[in-house]
Amino acid sequence: MNVRDIDLNLLVFLDALLRERSVTKAALAMDLSQPAMSNALRRLRKLLGDPVLVRTANGMQPTDRALKLQRPVRNALAQLESAIAPNRAFEPATAERLFTILITDYAASVLMPHVVGVLEQEAPNIALNILSAGSDAIDQIERGEADLLVNRFGKLPANFHQQQLWSDRMACLIRKDHPALVEANGELTLETFLSEKHILITQTGVGLSRIDEVLADSGKSRQISVLTRHYQLPRELVANSNMIVALPARIARYQARHLGLAVLDPPLELPEFHIGMTWGALDHHDVAHRWLRERIIAIAREHLS
Repeated sequence: MNVRDIDLNLLVFLDALLRERSVTKAALAMDLSQPAMSNALRRLRKLLGDPVLVRTANGMQPTDRALKLQRPVRNALAQLESAIAPNRAFEPATAERLFTILITDYAASVLMPHVVGVLEQEAPNIALNILSAGSDAIDQIERGEADLLVNRFGKLPANFHQQQLWSDRMACLIRKDHPALVEANGELTLETFLSEKHILITQTGVGLSRIDEVLADSGKSRQISVLTRHYQLPRELVANSNMIVALPARIARYQARHLGLAVLDPPLELPEFHIGMTWGALDHHDVAHRWLRERIIAIAREHLS
């Protein structure tokens, strides 16, 4: 397919259709008649060899192919508008943009309620596509499939930018009436920690956690009975068993309030860890991207410092 053979107006129509997920609403947003927008959808389907939007019990929903096109199309149009009017300042109150953020559900639970609240007030037409950060998150940023990654990082590619957002430490969730805890007058001893079954939260499903590395250094180990990628499930398991889970203290305190759980320090020395945000070189100078980054940094400093 040669771009010279494509009516580029179709990209504008595709952007509206994916944003509104309705032919009628997209037509209104574009100040077109419904038959004209229906004709545009037919042309898009022929061009892409894909239905683009399909009718479901929950209304019109985009296909997987259409979802993969949504961010590149929206951002290409935004960059074109910026290039045509380079001196126009970014106006968050009227800007339309879709940002894809890769993030763990721990970081999302801590950060994103504050971010969404700010966007609702300051940039109501900016949409967020919040996806779980997997092992290929850096590659997704490099391929242009996502805008930002919020997580703990190792070594990043040389052309990446990063900013630390907040620090946290590990804490243990355990039932307040756990027999071993009652016997030790509410103290979580190393003996209890090693004798009970554990839940391990892991993003990859393989390898040792920092806790297990520290234990291994002293010739000790713990019994891991459940592995999960989710931060919400373990609290339910702990509340209904004698298991223990170690997780970041910020989310541990929140979860404990709702289920009568105790939040205790692990009975071993563990360093703080840092959560940061990273992005690629291609997005570094984009004005809308920069605005969102700066708002996220300010929000983290205000609420999570």
